[in-house]
Amino acid sequence: MMSEEDIKNHHKQIEELKNKKSKGLDDNRGPLDLTKRIEILEFRNEKLHKYNEKLTEEVRTLRRKLNDKG
Repeated sequence: MMSEEDIKNHHKQIEELKNKKSKGLDDNRGPLDLTKRIEILEFRNEKLHKYNEKLTEEVRTLRRKLNDKG
């Protein structure tokens, strides 16, 4: 689950991206630029990997709690 802090950080990042685009600070590369696509995919992969690790640790913690009670 996402904590309240995670949600706030997510909203903050979205706002920063919106502001960046509205100021015209985004790069001029097109959507078919391979370098840009690779950067985007690497970024997404990193974020998903971190989130997956967080969920895995949460599941392990919950399993430990269940085993301790049983």
